[in-house]
Amino acid sequence: MLAEFKPGQAYQHLERAQHLERQGRLDEAMMEFKRAVEADPSIAAARNALGQHYLRKGLLTKAVDEFHSAALLSGDYESCFNLGRVLVELERYAEAKDAFGRCLTLDPGDPSSRYELAYVQFAAGQFGEALAQFLSLVEQYPEDWELKFAIADCQMGLEDYAAAEQTLRGALHDAPSTADLTVMREAWLRTRRYLEFPTSPGNNLKNRLYADHGIILLGTGHDDGLDIPIYKEHTFTYRDVGVTLCRLWRTIQAGSWHLTAVTSVDEDSLPLAIALSHMLEVPLLSVEELRSEDFVLLVLARGDRPELFEVTLEHIPGRMLSFALALTWSASEGLLSDVVGVRATGTCTLPWHRLRKRSAEAAATSIFRALTIVPDDDNAAEQARYYTQDHQLLRCLDPPRDGREMAAAA
Repeated sequence: MLAEFKPGQAYQHLERAQHLERQGRLDEAMMEFKRAVEADPSIAAARNALGQHYLRKGLLTKAVDEFHSAALLSGDYESCFNLGRVLVELERYAEAKDAFGRCLTLDPGDPSSRYELAYVQFAAGQFGEALAQFLSLVEQYPEDWELKFAIADCQMGLEDYAAAEQTLRGALHDAPSTADLTVMREAWLRTRRYLEFPTSPGNNLKNRLYADHGIILLGTGHDDGLDIPIYKEHTFTYRDVGVTLCRLWRTIQAGSWHLTAVTSVDEDSLPLAIALSHMLEVPLLSVEELRSEDFVLLVLARGDRPELFEVTLEHIPGRMLSFALALTWSASEGLLSDVVGVRATGTCTLPWHRLRKRSAEAAATSIFRALTIVPDDDNAAEQARYYTQDHQLLRCLDPPRDGREMAAAA
């Protein structure tokens, strides 16, 4: 038996919900919208409003259900647009594309739907189609410098790095003085790093981490320092650590970085920090002991807690070079260190873990001993040339503060 609709009750709940919304009583309003839908599921306005409240609560699947029902009931622009936006959040790009397509059927020139459709095409890897859509928008809105950012993303997807660099350079020039250019500066530097490779960085991890993030990858005792794999479930030996620190030492020397202190992120990293303090002949200091004029090497032995790393970064008062022996998180999960020994997955075991009763000083002595007996790499000169001659746009080297100055220098 079909449920009996009660439109009178539904509109009473709808009016009450709208009144509660105006008073800022959002959870109560949500319950009233829900009662309105239960009383009469055919009222598109109630479903749209309930969908917005589900969206506010982060209940995306429920929001999609309400917006989808509203779109079927009314076929109006608002319902279709709301549906498309939530489908994008759920990465259901094919359905989102259909929703924004319906929006453009209702309003063919609508810039918001055109932008969202272009974003969906980009997210789905349809870079050519997205680029055409963004280019048509920038023709209509030439003063919208942020559109150029989207155009450059598409050009990067098409591996047209020269065009992306030119687009971002123009965007840096055109951006208003009040704009935060930090993200755009990094995107522009990324295009310049990609241009340093004859075709693309390929699948080489060292190339990729440099091109995408401007960071240094050193490797350890099971690679040649240039072709470095992702290490899985790796158990470090003291020799491994010694190889990585030798490569770090050469990098610091080649970069003429005059470090003045070493700081450990956590107690687990203390043996490594003590050894580096001896190697660099600079004091080991706590974060509280650092001065604003210090240039500190921040040391993380096993990077599996990005939140701890980032909190420590925030408390460093002066210039800093961050180093992680084994980094287990990705760029989407947290900020990467400036220098990485190895990218790792799974459990990484450090040599001082195997003898828990050893003091940090005793473990540091073993690290330093390994450091002094490790033979130099046969390709040490080639490793040094990688970051000192071939690829110098490192994140740890401070760029000019002003984005237009950077663009002018290109």
